[in-house]
Amino acid sequence: MSIDIATRGTSLHVTDSIEQRQCVVRMPEPADVETIDGDRFYFPVDAAARIDTGSITLGSYVATFIRNGDGDVVAQLDRTDEVNLDPGEYLIELEQPVKLYVRIEGSLHVDTNGMTTTVSTDGDLFVAGRSRHNHPAGTITTTGEPRDMMRAVSAMSSSLKTTSVERSYPTLRGHPPEIELGDELDVPESMAPADAGVRIEVPPRLRFVYAVAPLAFYLGAEVVPGTVPRLVGKDGFTHRLDGPGGFEETVAQTLKQTLLFDCVARTEGFYRIELAERDDVDALVDLDWADLYDRSLSEQLDAYLTVPFERIADCVPKWKTAGYVAPEPENAELLPYLLEDLATIKTPAGEATTAEQVQTDSLFDFARAGSGPDVTALTGATRSSTRSMGDERAQTPQGSLPDLVKPEPTGAFETVWADDGVPVGGIKASIDGYRNGLEHTPSQEIGVTVVVNDEGMTEEGDVAEEVYGDDTEFPFDLRVYRNLTTDRLSAVLETEREFLHYIGHVESDGFQCSDGRLDARELDFVGVDAFFLNGCASYDQGMALLENGAVGGVVTLTEVVNSGATRVGEAMVKLLNHGFPLHSALSVASQQSFVGGQYSVVGDGDVDVVQGESIGATITDIEQSGDEYVARVQVYPDGDLGTGGMASINIGGDNRHHLAPGIIGEVRYSDLESLLDDTEEDLARYNGEIKWLSDFST
Repeated sequence: MSIDIATRGTSLHVTDSIEQRQCVVRMPEPADVETIDGDRFYFPVDAAARIDTGSITLGSYVATFIRNGDGDVVAQLDRTDEVNLDPGEYLIELEQPVKLYVRIEGSLHVDTNGMTTTVSTDGDLFVAGRSRHNHPAGTITTTGEPRDMMRAVSAMSSSLKTTSVERSYPTLRGHPPEIELGDELDVPESMAPADAGVRIEVPPRLRFVYAVAPLAFYLGAEVVPGTVPRLVGKDGFTHRLDGPGGFEETVAQTLKQTLLFDCVARTEGFYRIELAERDDVDALVDLDWADLYDRSLSEQLDAYLTVPFERIADCVPKWKTAGYVAPEPENAELLPYLLEDLATIKTPAGEATTAEQVQTDSLFDFARAGSGPDVTALTGATRSSTRSMGDERAQTPQGSLPDLVKPEPTGAFETVWADDGVPVGGIKASIDGYRNGLEHTPSQEIGVTVVVNDEGMTEEGDVAEEVYGDDTEFPFDLRVYRNLTTDRLSAVLETEREFLHYIGHVESDGFQCSDGRLDARELDFVGVDAFFLNGCASYDQGMALLENGAVGGVVTLTEVVNSGATRVGEAMVKLLNHGFPLHSALSVASQQSFVGGQYSVVGDGDVDVVQGESIGATITDIEQSGDEYVARVQVYPDGDLGTGGMASINIGGDNRHHLAPGIIGEVRYSDLESLLDDTEEDLARYNGEIKWLSDFST
């Protein structure tokens, strides 16, 4: 069983050992726990228990739905609200990293104050949890022949838990089956397409099949050969997929528009919430959402797609993932992982670039953002082992470097590159990394290793040692090593740990140690799940870690000046310890230094080190504008929050839900003290600089 429910003093811990996720609630006094059958709960759960207490308190506000014993919603609470209900049977659904349910048999009082949620009763109180863990249900084997690939892609929708508009919730889409290349097509009987009553016709070529794969997955549509790319449904519905913007762009727009409208329509169903995007869309279109909610998919699409995309484009939430995937048979094995993120997929588009140009662009981008660096730092020592620490001329990379490519902008939070070359500012896809993540073996503690392999780089190491694991709620094991030999570093890399933060010199052919270099390509096994290699040109060594067992990591593409690398490293420490996954952390940390554009993610960018307090990685941007202070809540994607998810701001008077990830609200204050009193998150960006809220002075 992946879910464990246990008490520690006055704390109740609901723990998902597979996903390394935990929900902690408070009780007024220590209480006993009695394991019970989960049948008492309307929804499926992995574990349930009776708690001998009359009250529990969750240390954050979450969307709170109260249902009766039949599963019907009888009350919903806003950010500051309370409800009292007569004795009966009630089920409370709490959105947490572990899906949490509270069952009450008796009277019910629920109170939310914007910071906490308290549930009280004079009767019996039961708690249950369901894991968000969702591995592929199996494997589909296919040849590289386009018609076989069509059938394999069609079967991806077998993981959908519903074909109603509620599939717009990420948790109701499921992880598609894996795809493996073989000598013949083999689709298990249990992996039939969802058969939602629509099909997608495209010419039988891989570039067409890959591009429509996310749309087919989301709609539960079968992909079949056709001369003209189009959607075809029952009752005569058709929609061309080769619009004015071209085939791939039209497919992407169709997916985005359908998901947006599904998110609006779902407010008429199981979760009747106040959604900000519904207000925005209703101001632009005239659709009867209550009527559309109960219509067939063909009828819904017929209504949705009569609206020009340009009219509602600004209402579409920022997409989590965009994939550039070369139409080669081997890249089919990446599709399930891209579809899990509902990524848009296009044929790779970009231009070759050089290390020198990457360094120059990084500097100019940083300067344009309004944070000009100290010019003396621009020519400082680098983290290349081929340069002495006093050589301030070190700007031209030495040794072999990967072929770099600058992808065309996608507008998504993350751009995954599955083609030759290494993307600047994107994620280099790795099937090894994704599959290694499926084989992850959870440990009792979150293991973080910090290696400082150069005495001149102790500042970043000191910050890492101070900040990582500064959280008493979750089991944590921090180990710090300095000046390792090749043998000792090899042992560290082979030890099973959740995260490695390496600080030191790196070359394409190895990590610089006190007695020489260690080439990760020569290791038999890598036990580290995720890593941050903060040294020069660490891409090749990072890919070697993935090939030998790691899941994802952050690397450098060129030489990096030591002072700039330290600034990026210190920002990464704060963000990772705040629950940010690798890619989201790098998105923010790279803006802190003129070398930020020289870093990239390899493998799975959703890997995190510690669990955040809520779903999504949140930071509050604070800017001074004249006599006012402006706060914008920015939610970055993580493994728990994908496209179609929701969040609400914890400041100001906006109690609506917003589609996330993205900026979900803006509030203005007359003074900084009022803003800080109203802000729940403890991490902020003030005039571009990452700070703990406790560091602000008013």
